[in-house]
Amino acid sequence: MLHNKYLSAEKTYTVKYMNIWHDFPGPNAAYVIELYERYLSNPQAMDPQTRAFFEQWQPPEVGDLAATFTASDGTPREWEATQKIVGAANLAESIRRFGHKAAQIDPLGSPRPGDPSLDPAAHDLTEQDLAQLPSSVAGAPIASSCSNALEAIQALRRIYCSSIGYDYDHIGIPEEREWLRHVAESGSLRPPQDPINPLAILQRLTQVESFEQFLQRTFPGKTRFSIEGLDTMVLILDEVIGEAAEADCRAILIGMAHRGRLNVLTHILNKPYAQILAEFRDPVKRSNLAASDNLGWTGDVKYHMGARRALKNGQVVDLVVSMASNPSHLEYVNPVVEGMARAADTLTDRPGPPRLDSAESFPILIHGDASFVAQGVVAETLNLMLLPGYRTDGTIHIIANNQLGFTTGAEEGRSTLYASDLAKGFKIPIVHVNADDPEACIEVARLAYAYRSRFKKDFLIDLVGFRRYGHNEGDEPGFTQPKMYQIIENHPSV
Repeated sequence: MLHNKYLSAEKTYTVKYMNIWHDFPGPNAAYVIELYERYLSNPQAMDPQTRAFFEQWQPPEVGDLAATFTASDGTPREWEATQKIVGAANLAESIRRFGHKAAQIDPLGSPRPGDPSLDPAAHDLTEQDLAQLPSSVAGAPIASSCSNALEAIQALRRIYCSSIGYDYDHIGIPEEREWLRHVAESGSLRPPQDPINPLAILQRLTQVESFEQFLQRTFPGKTRFSIEGLDTMVLILDEVIGEAAEADCRAILIGMAHRGRLNVLTHILNKPYAQILAEFRDPVKRSNLAASDNLGWTGDVKYHMGARRALKNGQVVDLVVSMASNPSHLEYVNPVVEGMARAADTLTDRPGPPRLDSAESFPILIHGDASFVAQGVVAETLNLMLLPGYRTDGTIHIIANNQLGFTTGAEEGRSTLYASDLAKGFKIPIVHVNADDPEACIEVARLAYAYRSRFKKDFLIDLVGFRRYGHNEGDEPGFTQPKMYQIIENHPSV
């Protein structure tokens, strides 16, 4: 039975003026159309209220479109028009739900799994059928910028099946799901509505790449866990840190494993080149020390150490960006950073119990693709997201996805399609993005920060790229992944 909201003359929505594609979006519209078909077949089988509704109403486009779909004798086929409308609405919804399975998120061009429901033929549709239908069947906001359903479907494919894969069908709260859908389809975070400076991108990526290439030439074989293949991680961090700074955040706390750590220390934390290079020279050697000397307290290897950067306005420190030290070099740093953020949010500047102000800090966690699904501490930390005693009002997670765990491919290292699928159990929105598309990376960084600011929850960016060299520059990846590295050898840098 239809809800009384649509049946009472006293309500705002009357039968006469109701627009099915606005009031019943997606699968709900299809359900109403199916009810209407049953009514046409056997009105007495309907309950009295639903029957009264359909006595005054028909799908608004059906009457106009019936003449478009005709039988062999030339008579209009209203049933077929109705089925085409339902099929188009279901196709649009399938693209929103499963478009990420056809998105080109792998810079190396691996085949995508796709989904049968993304094919118009699965909904008994052709391009000609779609061209004859109104754009409204695809739903808002995409319909407003298109003249027919074919244009709307093509626009949805450009959004959901390009270099960004929006993966949020698991989000259970309608407000969040609708907000994510609106932002993606309205284009409010991408050019031209929100411009991006391409020269600034080029300059930043040149810094990132030149640093890595210099280390490779100057210190061949030295372990550094190069960022090459995931260079745009620096652009993402630039964007979210810039947004946080504009929002008057006081502390940005970063936790990450080893991949790309030296580049982040240098270009995000402003650790001087001279200091990085001095550490690579390893000037302090145990052979020069007395037997009684102990280096155990002096810190870990260069790619595990942290740093701190203070952004100052005059003499006042406005924002502190910190990277926690991470001797375990995998995921153990996650709860440490969350604890640091919780402490930074705890204000004790006046008598009485501590006060929490989540605007004080902003945690960012950068994960490895294999360790994200394999280490239990990841799930344990995600579980803290909404707990009153531990929450920090949202963390932005980035998976530095080079598609290998040391030497192991995804098909032998996890049981899920994506490295990020663990986050679905915690209802965290996920976007998969091609690391070779800088503008797409900036767009998803903006989306992540906007979602975190609005809903005070975690957001996950699955940055899909590759690694230019072996796991630690000292091994030969062609021995264990020969096909992948044949592609990488001929693949240009971002």
